[in-house]
Amino acid sequence: SLSVIPPGLDQKGKPNKPRLYSIASTRYGDVLDGNTISLCVRRAEYFDPITNIKDDSKKGVCSNFLCDLQPGAKVSVAGPVGKTMLLPEDPSKE
Repeated sequence: SLSVIPPGLDQKGKPNKPRLYSIASTRYGDVLDGNTISLCVRRAEYFDPITNIKDDSKKGVCSNFLCDLQPGAKVSVAGPVGKTMLLPEDPSKE
């Protein structure tokens, strides 16, 4: 996972907390240079189950920030977080 820190303040006036996203690219990056990364992101939106009207007061802070980014935009990140999964050298022994 990669920790993304969305800009801005939360409802209490404190900096937004980091959110974790799954890394979709290989450890070598998207173009195999080790300098790029792809994340799995889904825009979080809430629809009232009775009226089926979107409630923007409950929209995802970080997912919407990421989905609205323009190419070349700067993003504050930390990580990767968690353990690396490697395949065994000899699959018959694992």
